[in-house]
Amino acid sequence: MNKLRQEIRDLLSSAESIRPAALRRSLMKDFLYATDLPKAASEEAVACFRRKAEEAGWRTEETDGWIQLDRIPEAVPSGLLPENPGMEAASCLSLLERHPDIRRNCSREKRMLLKAADKSPEEYERICGLLHREWAAALREKEKLPDLPAEYFTGGSNKC
Repeated sequence: MNKLRQEIRDLLSSAESIRPAALRRSLMKDFLYATDLPKAASEEAVACFRRKAEEAGWRTEETDGWIQLDRIPEAVPSGLLPENPGMEAASCLSLLERHPDIRRNCSREKRMLLKAADKSPEEYERICGLLHREWAAALREKEKLPDLPAEYFTGGSNKC
C-alpha cells in the first residue's frame, strides 16, 4: 500500500462506522481516491473525517454517496512509482528534457501518473505512452509541456 493510500486508510480507521469504508482510486479525473464512508457512517462521522482529511491537506468533495479525495504531493511518494520505468516513461522524460523552456501546470499529469502507478507498472507505462503522444503533438503545435520533475520518470525518488 502506498503512502498516500495509507494516509487515507489511517484517517478512515479513526472514523466510527457500521462497516469498514471502501477506498478506491477515484473514477473522476480531478481526484486521486474515493471512499464510500457516507454509506457506512453518520453525517457527524463523515464531517469529522472530511475535516481531518482537509487539515491533512486533502481536498474533499462528496458526490453520490462517495467522498472524492485529492492531494498532489510536493514530493514523489517513495514506493509509489515503478522502480524501473519503461520506454514510454523514458520518452516522456526525453521530451521534457529537450523542451525545458515551455512549461505549464502539471496537476493533471501528476494525478494521472500517481493513479496509474497505484494500479500497476503496466498501467503506469500505458499512461506514459498516452502522455508521450499527447506531448509530441503539443510540441508540433508549439504548445506548452507540463512542469513535471524528472523523478516521475526515473524510478520515483523522494524529491520533486
